[in-house]
Amino acid sequence: MNKMNKTALIWIMVLGLCLSLVAAIGIRPAATNIIYETSPHYSGTIWVVNNDQRAFTVKVFPDGEMGRYVTLKKDKLVFRAEDDALSVDFEVLLPEGVPPGTSTALIMIEETLDDSSSSVVSSKVILKHKITIEGPYPDKYIKAKLNFNEEGSKIKLISEVENWGKKNLDEVYTVFYVNNKEQQPLEAKTESTALGQKENKLLVTELSKSEFEQGEFEVSAVTHYDDQTVEISKKMLIGKPEVEVTYFDSYFIANKINQYALELLNKWNSKIENVFVDVTVKKEEQKVDQFRTRSVDIEGEMSKRINDYFDAKDKAPGEYSFDMEVNFWNTYKMATQTYHSKLLTEEEFNSVEKDVAKKTALAGKAAAGNSTGESAEEGSSQTIIISIMGGLLLGALVMFIIYRYKHREEYE
Repeated sequence: MNKMNKTALIWIMVLGLCLSLVAAIGIRPAATNIIYETSPHYSGTIWVVNNDQRAFTVKVFPDGEMGRYVTLKKDKLVFRAEDDALSVDFEVLLPEGVPPGTSTALIMIEETLDDSSSSVVSSKVILKHKITIEGPYPDKYIKAKLNFNEEGSKIKLISEVENWGKKNLDEVYTVFYVNNKEQQPLEAKTESTALGQKENKLLVTELSKSEFEQGEFEVSAVTHYDDQTVEISKKMLIGKPEVEVTYFDSYFIANKINQYALELLNKWNSKIENVFVDVTVKKEEQKVDQFRTRSVDIEGEMSKRINDYFDAKDKAPGEYSFDMEVNFWNTYKMATQTYHSKLLTEEEFNSVEKDVAKKTALAGKAAAGNSTGESAEEGSSQTIIISIMGGLLLGALVMFIIYRYKHREEYE
């Protein structure tokens, strides 16, 4: 048995053991709900069930955001094979100032298997009993949710509001804030409405879809109710993430390992991680090879080039197709793109390279020639202007000298 098969067998054993242990113990009930206003001090009992009728030990401890207010009567349970279930008594002593709305605490049940024999796989099983605490609501309190909906050329911004306070509200509205594709701030406000106690309404406004490109946009929604506000944020997704192959080499040397260049363009407006390409090589529609590129991260609306090696040692000269499937985030797979490349003899490849280099050089020389021509014309014009100005100055100097000579007696 090789190393890979041994590893797979060990993981199968671990998975099987974990599944059997989860089935072997259980918790009754699964959850407890506490309303602060009626039960600020709550006492309860949970039962840990021994489904497999075996001997084992579990640790019991509190956890979660409100776990510090949970007191357990026991921190360990020792089961005998004949024990069907054992109880855990607990108290929840909530202080004043419990936050309004829902918060949670957990009672954790943890079993650890520890065997000194190297042939036994150790595992740890954790079960959770969830305690949900409903804190008291003040006179004015809003619960809000944020959603988006594309409709033609518009994007609807929807704020779902519900009055959980003790009083009716006279004026409720939401203002949405988001940056557009040019990173300029946009603002959209819903109409104002009254909201009765326990009443739920949708507040809707819209923006033009042309303000955005495909990508992620962070939207902040500030709901005003009477003299108070609540703010929530959520990412708005326009379109779908897309990564495209924009370049692949056109020529390779047959019967040789070649370095290739492949360029990827991230059309999404934020970073996409773990991008790689599955490549299927075909000749005359018959698959002859396949390979996967290394993975890269690409910043939003940027390109990245992958340089790696293509093994063509067993491939004869000819035309080949390369079917490329871009993968990213371990979930997305783009539609197949096909590039056609030729495998050449080394002599043909060198000839093609020389032709490409020659064309590049000629194009550069032509550009340089145009640039030089323009400079020569500019230089010629400047020379003419300077010559004219020099002639005028020289003429003025000669006239001055002649004038002084004719009137020399006046200056003596």
